[in-house]
Amino acid sequence: MFHPTKNRPSLRRFVLTLAAATASVGAVACAGDKGAPAAPPQFPGLTGPAAAVKPVAFIADINVHNRTIRITSPSSNTLDKTSLSMLGGKAPNLSLLGGDAVRLLPSNYQSSQVGAFIPGKIRVTFDVTIENKLPGINLVTPTWPTPPAPGVMLIPLEQVVTTTPGSTTGGDGNEIIVEQPSFGAVVASIDWNGTGAAGSGAPFNFFNDADCGLAASNDCFRWRAFATPVLASPATSESHTIGFDIDPTVGQFRARMIVAADLVPASAPAPSTIAGTVTSPVRGPIAGATVSVTGGLTATTSATGAYSIANVAPGQRTVSVSALPAGCTAPASQTIAVSPGSTNTANFTVDCAGVPGTINGVVTRSNDGSNLVGVTVTASGGGSATTNASGAFSITGVSAGAGTLNVTGAPAECTPAATAYTLASGATITQNIVVNCSAAPLPGYQYTATWSTLSATQVALDLRIDMRTFDDPTIANVTTPGANGGTGDPLLGAQLFVLYDQTKLTFNSRVVLGAPQITTAPTINGTVAGRVTILAGTIDQADVSTGNVAIVRIVFDKVPGATGTVTTTSTFQHVFSGPANLSTQIEVLANTRIHEGTLTLP
Repeated sequence: MFHPTKNRPSLRRFVLTLAAATASVGAVACAGDKGAPAAPPQFPGLTGPAAAVKPVAFIADINVHNRTIRITSPSSNTLDKTSLSMLGGKAPNLSLLGGDAVRLLPSNYQSSQVGAFIPGKIRVTFDVTIENKLPGINLVTPTWPTPPAPGVMLIPLEQVVTTTPGSTTGGDGNEIIVEQPSFGAVVASIDWNGTGAAGSGAPFNFFNDADCGLAASNDCFRWRAFATPVLASPATSESHTIGFDIDPTVGQFRARMIVAADLVPASAPAPSTIAGTVTSPVRGPIAGATVSVTGGLTATTSATGAYSIANVAPGQRTVSVSALPAGCTAPASQTIAVSPGSTNTANFTVDCAGVPGTINGVVTRSNDGSNLVGVTVTASGGGSATTNASGAFSITGVSAGAGTLNVTGAPAECTPAATAYTLASGATITQNIVVNCSAAPLPGYQYTATWSTLSATQVALDLRIDMRTFDDPTIANVTTPGANGGTGDPLLGAQLFVLYDQTKLTFNSRVVLGAPQITTAPTINGTVAGRVTILAGTIDQADVSTGNVAIVRIVFDKVPGATGTVTTTSTFQHVFSGPANLSTQIEVLANTRIHEGTLTLP
């Protein structure tokens, strides 16, 4: 008759009288593998049964109802003659370990609700630790079967549903409770995740090197790497979670798992060295960076970017770089195979933004070697400067790398050309410039139109007349103390217009430049596209209107998308100077030399 389940509501049990059941007990008393197992692996050269390595597989019996796991050692520690004959009649260099070498220790049984991970399935997981039982022998990555990653390999070879006989219980002993057989499917879950990284334990072909993506492949298994790269003697590995997805009808199942590892003597091998350099194409050698090797060894790079790490244990070692300067990005780690007693090289190239530097130099004329005073030197890496009375300039904040220096504001008889430079990160270099000049400048008051960049969208044009470069004998020098002292004739007035390329620039505003200046309020008219009209004059500012006198700064907006060069065309109607008492204005236009400016838009 049918008895209700007691204390184990998930089990279905038949209760039979001893007399009535005697004939049938023998039929259910033999434990065995049931269900429909997955296709077994096919090894190279096999023509018969496929489970050649089954005799050396560890057996894990999992009871879902009791939440217990029992792992037993293989029935044999070596393959028998039949198994070897299935492998072609010759014993290959097998790395499969039996119970004499290792022990599998399970713990932390867990099971999910139905459908928690896969619809209609229960996920059963537990942790496994591998114990090395061999004194004086270390376990390392196997040479057979060929592994997908370093470490001691654990591979689920087979999963089958099992049944067990009933047991006598209760009453007068004449009743036998027999659990109904359980059926269903069991497959290895994704908890066999290889190296531990997500997705790294995807099925791998250990035996035939066939494509695991082919439907016909039946020797592709999930796997788990333990104790990378070595399981020392005597020691236990770290614990890893493995698991299986089962049908809810499965009450107990059996998994056969093989352990693969090579055996090597545990005596300490000769230590090795990893050395190299850390450099940047922009900044050069990187000093003070930290280089790390798996196992906790580190070194700091020297001023030349070099490092050396000694006492590195042989095996697969990962080398990485950290603690880099601001603006540098850490390069990818490198994995190298370290042999005992060897020196191994791992160089790193680091991507860094350059630290700005400084360019100093002197601008001279090609024809006579004299200094060019008051010209502007602009670096393509950013920044500009105007040469002083010695022709010297200094540009700070220049981006590291290769670039060019361009000279503007040179006399009309000079033709500047771009001068190349290479600036290391944070460096200060000297780059002198020789401008090709055909003859000495014509005597006269030198007018210059000099361009400069204000921002990404604006540029400026500075207009000046250097009254020091000519001495008109009809004009008495200013004698006010502190005003002239040999700084030239006064500039009392200027009237001119400047033409520019309206397709590349538009007029924005005017800015009054500092002393010496002709006036604090020049009249500017920029309403006509491509033309700026200027009227500037003074009445009683002879004390500030000598020297390299500023007329005005004109600010332009760049036309979006405009490129190429813009060259000014300046036309004067009047240039006035006069005696110290300003009693007379004298026209000096004939003695004024015009030097136009050229702007290059990137």
